[in-house]
Amino acid sequence: MQSVTPTSQYLKALNEGSHQPDDVQKEAVSRLEIIYQELINSTPPAPRTSGLMARVGKLWGKREDTKHMPVRGLYMWGGVG
Repeated sequence: MQSVTPTSQYLKALNEGSHQPDDVQKEAVSRLEIIYQELINSTPPAPRTSGLMARVGKLWGKREDTKHMPVRGLYMWGGVG
């Protein structure tokens, strides 16, 4: 099955004639594609442990896994069309 990505949707819209080729749109789609791939390939952070064993582990210097860095978004501004 073929995945639905920002790039595939943009190309489909161009082929169907509902969009005209536009360099600014192409750049926006490229950036959205990067974000899409990062989201697809990211792993959610492990749930935080709580309770007695977590506290004992902290006393012995056990650290939680490295911090999960969220995927950075994209701010888009401008007129429609």
